[in-house]
Amino acid sequence: MRWFWVLLWAGGLAWANPLLVEGRFADAYQQGRTAGGTGWLLAAQAANLYASYIATSDSEIGKWFALGQEAAQRALEFNAQSAEAHFELARSIGGQLSQQNLLGRAANVSVMRDHLQQALRLRPDYPEARAALAVWHLEVAQAGIGWLYSANTNQVRPLFEEALRLEPNSVLIRVWYAQVLVKLGATQQARVQLEQALRLTPRDAAERFEQGFARERLQNLR
Repeated sequence: MRWFWVLLWAGGLAWANPLLVEGRFADAYQQGRTAGGTGWLLAAQAANLYASYIATSDSEIGKWFALGQEAAQRALEFNAQSAEAHFELARSIGGQLSQQNLLGRAANVSVMRDHLQQALRLRPDYPEARAALAVWHLEVAQAGIGWLYSANTNQVRPLFEEALRLEPNSVLIRVWYAQVLVKLGATQQARVQLEQALRLTPRDAAERFEQGFARERLQNLR
């Protein structure tokens, strides 16, 4: 499950903040934290991006996801109706799952799902949330505990196809989908998604990182 929890990107605001577009995630985190209020959402996104793309050691990754969780909780205290804050909280919780004991993981798997579902209730056209929920279904089901959480692999492709219908030019969603298709044994379809991801123009630092991953994964499929 590691690849998903670490690489799950938080979409929705990167275009709005130059620091995130440039990949200056630590600076964006400090900017959001200092601003407070609506700035907590920026801080959460920046911390989660840093954990996903910049941090290297397990301890550093865990530290930044914990900062993302704290900031997302503050963002929800400021605005409980923020779909993006629910998404960020789900993502930061997921990022810490591999470092938790069995009891902690059992509790937080369902919390993560609940925040993703709430993000979609608040914003039904949220493509990244749909893709994230698809991966949640796959990872939990393939871990052999799907029956505990109502995770179902039959949900995976429809959620991804809807995410791509909403955002066909997302490098991120196509790279995620390719990784899922590999896990489902659909290697040729995964290759198509990676090739399409590489033909797109990245819109921010996160998508530039994802295109790098796409190149590596395409090489490994050959």
